[in-house]
Amino acid sequence: MDRQKNLLKQVKTAISEGLVEEPFRSSDFRFLKNSPSFLSKHAVGNGKYKEYFIRYKRGLYKLK
Repeated sequence: MDRQKNLLKQVKTAISEGLVEEPFRSSDFRFLKNSPSFLSKHAVGNGKYKEYFIRYKRGLYKLK
């Protein structure tokens, strides 16, 4: 599994298990410490990357 899909799976798992609530920020996930821009890069409207998240407010995201 590539890194991107692995991070997405970890985000979805944390939310489904109730460890993190929506809206969320990258700092809510310890595993995103080394990839803090993962959420913003993969937000709707980024124009470059696959879209997995919706930007709720600046720095806050929801699953797409």
